Amino acid sequence: MTQSAETIVQQMCDEATRRGASFADARAVETVADSVLVQDTRANKLFSSAGFGMCVRVLVDHCWGFASTDTVSRAGAEACLDEALSLARASARFVEERVEITTPQPYVDSVRSVGRLMPEEMPAAEKVRRVIEFEAAGRSAAEGRIVNSIVSYSDGRQVETLANTLGTRIRTETCRSVLAAQMVVSDGNQLQRAVEHRAIVGGPELLLDTSADALSVRAARKAVDLLSARKCPAGNFTVIFHPSITGLLVHEALGHNAEADAVWAGQSLLEGRMGQQLAAEAVTIVDDSTIPGAYGSFRYDSEGTPSSRRVIIERGRLVSLLHSLETAARFAVAPNGCARADGYDSKPIVRMSNTFMERGSVPFEEMIRGIERGIYLQDGHWGYVFVQKGQFICHAGRANMIEHGRIGEPLRDVSISSLTLDTLRNIDAVGDDFEMEMPGTCGKDGQGAPTDAGGPHVRVRDIVVGGHEA
Repeated sequence: MTQSAETIVQQMCDEATRRGASFADARAVETVADSVLVQDTRANKLFSSAGFGMCVRVLVDHCWGFASTDTVSRAGAEACLDEALSLARASARFVEERVEITTPQPYVDSVRSVGRLMPEEMPAAEKVRRVIEFEAAGRSAAEGRIVNSIVSYSDGRQVETLANTLGTRIRTETCRSVLAAQMVVSDGNQLQRAVEHRAIVGGPELLLDTSADALSVRAARKAVDLLSARKCPAGNFTVIFHPSITGLLVHEALGHNAEADAVWAGQSLLEGRMGQQLAAEAVTIVDDSTIPGAYGSFRYDSEGTPSSRRVIIERGRLVSLLHSLETAARFAVAPNGCARADGYDSKPIVRMSNTFMERGSVPFEEMIRGIERGIYLQDGHWGYVFVQKGQFICHAGRANMIEHGRIGEPLRDVSISSLTLDTLRNIDAVGDDFEMEMPGTCGKDGQGAPTDAGGPHVRVRDIVVGGHEA
C-alpha cells in the first residue's frame, strides 16, 4: 500500500500543476482500529474497522477545490482531481474573498510514532480478557452500590501519506490507544458517577501498564465518596482550580478562541486584541505539539508544516494565534503547524494540540492560606464555551470547601460559569506544580483531533459557582 500511495499522491500533484492549479496537495490515509466495551459484567461489544482512501485539494483562481474517494487507485485519484478542479473553478464565479496561502517550505520525511506494541500484537481475546478484569475490579470496589459499570478500550493505527506541489513528501505512521472506566453508584436516593481514563501514543501496552487501582477501582471509590458529599453551595467564591480544571479553562475557554479561523470569521473574543494585556501577568498559555509522547503531539500537520511550540498568552499578553497556511497568509505571519484533518475525507482545519498554562511560583499550601470561605475544584471532565460571547461553563467531578485556610468537607454537583477574560484577569496565584493528564478527542466542525490539556493549580477571585444551597 505504502509505495503505491506515495506514487499516486505525487502523480496527482504533478497533474494538478499541469492543469493550472497554483497549489495542490494530496493525502492517502489508511486506518485500522479495534475497540472493546464491557458493561455490567458483559463483554457485549467488540468492534473492528478499517478505512482506506485519499483526497485531493487544489487552489485555482484563488479558490479551493476539495474531493475525496474511499479508494487509492490511479482511476479514483484522477476522478478526485477532476472534481476538485471543477469545484474550484465553479467557485471562482461566486467567491468574493479570494484565498491566499503562505508558501510552505517543502519537507521530505518519514515519521513513526507507535509505542512498544502494535495493535495487532495483542490478540483480541486478550484485550477482552483484560477489559473484563478492569470492570470486575471496579464493581468489587463499589461496596455493593454499583448500578452501572462500563470499561472500554480502543486502539488504532493510522498511516498518512502526504504530497504537495512544492515538493513535500511525508509519510506518518501513528498508533494511539484509549482506556476508560465509568462507574455509577446509588444509595437508594441518588446516583453518582465517576470517570477515569488513560490515553497514550502507543498500542495495547496501555492495558499492561495500567492497574485496576489507578482506573476502575479509583473511579468506583470516587463515585462512592460522592454519595456522602454535601451539595455545593451557590454564589460567588474565590476558587482554586486543580490542574484538570485549569486544563479545561485553557482548552475550552481560550484555546478555541485562539484558533485563527475563528478569529478571521469574527467568532472569537480575541479578534483585534493582539498585543493587549488579557490576563494576569503571572499567566502564560502555550499550545505545544512537539512534546514527546503527549497525546496531542505530532511531527507534521496535515498540510506538511512542522509542529511547533506556540505561546498564545505570554505574561498575560496575547502574542500569537494557531494557524494554517491560509490563516497565516491572512494574518501576515508564519504558519505554525496547526492544520489537521480527521481522515481522508476531511479538509485540514485549525486545531489545538497540547494546550496548557505554564507553572508559576506559588505553593498549593500558600494558595489556600488566607481563604476564609472558598471552593477547591477537581476532576475537570467537560466544559462548554460560547466562543463569540466569551462565556464558558465548566463541570467539576469533585470539589471541597475551603474554610479558614484549610481544605474542608467534600462537595458534589459543582459547576462554574464566568467570562473568559474576567477569569484570566482574576487569577491571583499560579501554582509551582504542573500536570497534563487530560488526553482526549476534541471536536470541531464534525472532525475530531487528539489533544491534551493541563497546567498548575491556580487561584481565581470571584467565580460564580452553581450549586444547590446558598
